[in-house]
Amino acid sequence: MKDLPVSILSSSELNTFVNRLVGISNEALADNPYVVTLGTLIAKSNADLSVSLGKTLGSEYTSKLLIQDQDRDHAFIGFRDFVSSFTHDKNVEKKGAAIALASIIENVGNRIYSLGYAVESSKMNSLITNLRTPQAQQAIETIGAGDWFEQLTTSQETFEKLHQTKVEADSEINYLTIKNSRTIISRYLQALLIYIGTNSDLDGAKYEPVKEKINVLITDAVAIARGRITHVENVNKEKDMAAV
Repeated sequence: MKDLPVSILSSSELNTFVNRLVGISNEALADNPYVVTLGTLIAKSNADLSVSLGKTLGSEYTSKLLIQDQDRDHAFIGFRDFVSSFTHDKNVEKKGAAIALASIIENVGNRIYSLGYAVESSKMNSLITNLRTPQAQQAIETIGAGDWFEQLTTSQETFEKLHQTKVEADSEINYLTIKNSRTIISRYLQALLIYIGTNSDLDGAKYEPVKEKINVLITDAVAIARGRITHVENVNKEKDMAAV
């Protein structure tokens, strides 16, 4: 039996893996009381994990935050590019106003949209504060960037309100329940895997097919988890480079 590094699986990945594994073992070894008992114990803790994960509303807020983050990114890029389009204007007054605004943007970063939520919010708030000075507001009016500035501020305010709602929802999550569920699942899961692996050597005809199906599940689960970890590491590297 292949090793299953439970610690690298996210709770949702573990939840999905366990659902599939219990289904396979219970179907193939329904006449084995030990396997059924372990499967029942694992399934119960996995059900508790599902409930705890459901309370996080993770998928709901994750998707909403992603959409709102894209909105503020588009607003930032639109404002930045609109300002940039006037930096070579023939009208001296408009050109000067655009150059002043471009300098304010450059001070916080021309690519803040590539940063993480928290860092981007901090820089976005600094940008908006600097753009609200009388001089900056006059420059915005001079080149007619008022609509873009309004989109920028509105999208940032909406994002922060949504993010705060998520933070408040997350504060209600019982992380201890999630941790306990994972601990119990891991304990009984390892017992089940060892049992099936050992018996595949003693009774290959009955246990080897189950073992092979589970090995495929393990391979897929580990590949997904490592892919996720690698993706996160690459994103963080890109964000660190962008912040320099």
